[in-house]
Amino acid sequence: MTLRQVLDVLWKRIWIIAVVTLVAVGSAAGYLAIRDVSYETRGTIRLNAVVTEAVASGELGGVAVDLDTETITAPLILDPAAEAAGEPAGALDGAIEASFREGERTGRIVINGTGPTPAAAQSRTEAVIEVYRAYLDEQLAVVDTTLRERHSEAVAEAQDLQAEVGRDPTNSIAATNLGIALARMSSIQTTLDEIATAGPASTVLDVVYPGRLVEPGRAVVLAVAIATGLIIGIGAALIRDQFDNRLRDSDEIERISSTTSLGELRWDRSVKKMDPPLPVAARSRTNLSEGFRAVRSTLQVLLPARHAAFVVTSVGPGDGKSFASANLAVAWARAGRQVVILGGDLRRPELGTYFADAADGPGLAELLEENAAGTPVTEAAVEARLNDTQHARLRVLPSGAEPLDPADLLAGDGYAKVMAVLRSLADIVIVDSPPAMGLADASLLAGATDGAVVIATVGRSDRAMVVDAIEGLEANGVRVLGVVANRGRRRLPKSYAVYLSSDRVASNRERRESDETPSPDRERAPVFPPAAPPQRRSERRPDADVLGDRDDSLLGGDRR
Repeated sequence: MTLRQVLDVLWKRIWIIAVVTLVAVGSAAGYLAIRDVSYETRGTIRLNAVVTEAVASGELGGVAVDLDTETITAPLILDPAAEAAGEPAGALDGAIEASFREGERTGRIVINGTGPTPAAAQSRTEAVIEVYRAYLDEQLAVVDTTLRERHSEAVAEAQDLQAEVGRDPTNSIAATNLGIALARMSSIQTTLDEIATAGPASTVLDVVYPGRLVEPGRAVVLAVAIATGLIIGIGAALIRDQFDNRLRDSDEIERISSTTSLGELRWDRSVKKMDPPLPVAARSRTNLSEGFRAVRSTLQVLLPARHAAFVVTSVGPGDGKSFASANLAVAWARAGRQVVILGGDLRRPELGTYFADAADGPGLAELLEENAAGTPVTEAAVEARLNDTQHARLRVLPSGAEPLDPADLLAGDGYAKVMAVLRSLADIVIVDSPPAMGLADASLLAGATDGAVVIATVGRSDRAMVVDAIEGLEANGVRVLGVVANRGRRRLPKSYAVYLSSDRVASNRERRESDETPSPDRERAPVFPPAAPPQRRSERRPDADVLGDRDDSLLGGDRR
């Protein structure tokens, strides 16, 4: 698939992309409305060497201490911090995280705090830091007191042992105990000295700033939703197109079948307002009316120049075969040809929509029933049932009353006789036929003509059914002249608008009429010799015809 085809698919199915994008944006808006917004900030505490060792080992000078990060997230710290921050106990549960990072000499504790507002996150984190620092100082004070008590005990014990050794120098046990007591006394003193000289237990390194939004902002969420909706929508549109087997445009006709594409009739919403819906009969120039004329010109190459006949059928009901039949008939009549349009749809005739009373009354069905009853088909009988229309050179043979067995009537020899008479009376005979799928009527009607034209609807007709309709007609010996794609959405370039403008023609005509009107103030123009009278049509050479607005009226001879 080329880039242009991809873009065409996306444009045709832009509603899928729009719906998916709107759903994504709506979901994002709902999420933004119900989500709990939280803000996060951070504070860092540096510990001195003694506290760092105590946090890592869980003791200080042989005294057990509880200084690890789990203590920070326990109620022991959080509840006093919540009170300091002006919040109820338990409000900080889950809102504080702490991590310990041990260095070569000193360690650091990083405290992350969250809150519903930037200020709340800041105050919570500051409160936890202050409570934990106070807790460290309390723990060191307890350790200092405990060690001093142990040191005093070690001093007293050492003094007692030293007195005992003085009384009995040979008492080896007392001497050994004295050494142990002195060593313990020295170790405790060393620890006390280290605590005293280590400096403050903790130092705040980073100023705690107001919290920052943890979740993505509204603009980010909406942007991600739009991007996600577009991506999913584009994917859904492309996937939907791959599974869509409907006819897309006239270019596909020759790819899916061996049949020629006769052209594309573009969608024109103004047809609904026409009564009757015959855009070819209107004086305005539109894409649709020019499309009918283009199909007419193509068929003139495929059909005999005189006494030609063809059937207009469709893939299914509602494809516009009666609409195409009526407008092609008017187009040929306006081109100067004698045209007869035959109501071949004996089941659901629709030509009355286009030709009113001219399409009503006895017609083909009565002729076929009379022939089946033994009355031969004559030119007079056919002429008697032909009705004139408001369009010059165009007559209608109605379908007549609906018979009980349309296919059986068409299968008899009467239809071929009727068609032979109609061919002799007209230059072009157009047969409005039922759809080709599921009915034998179209094949029977086309058997006595020069071929069949199949109408398919862009965006509606199934491609497989288009192929089946064509193959079904060909299997019955019908020559399929081609397929016309109806209700096409493809537009002509804007540069063609000047060729379709009716205003320019009207203004030019008014200017010519004003130029031809003599003015009393204008000087009399010099008299020139009169121009030679125009030749009659019969006196012109066949190749001297000039193709004008009604060029097809001058087509003479067999152009096949």
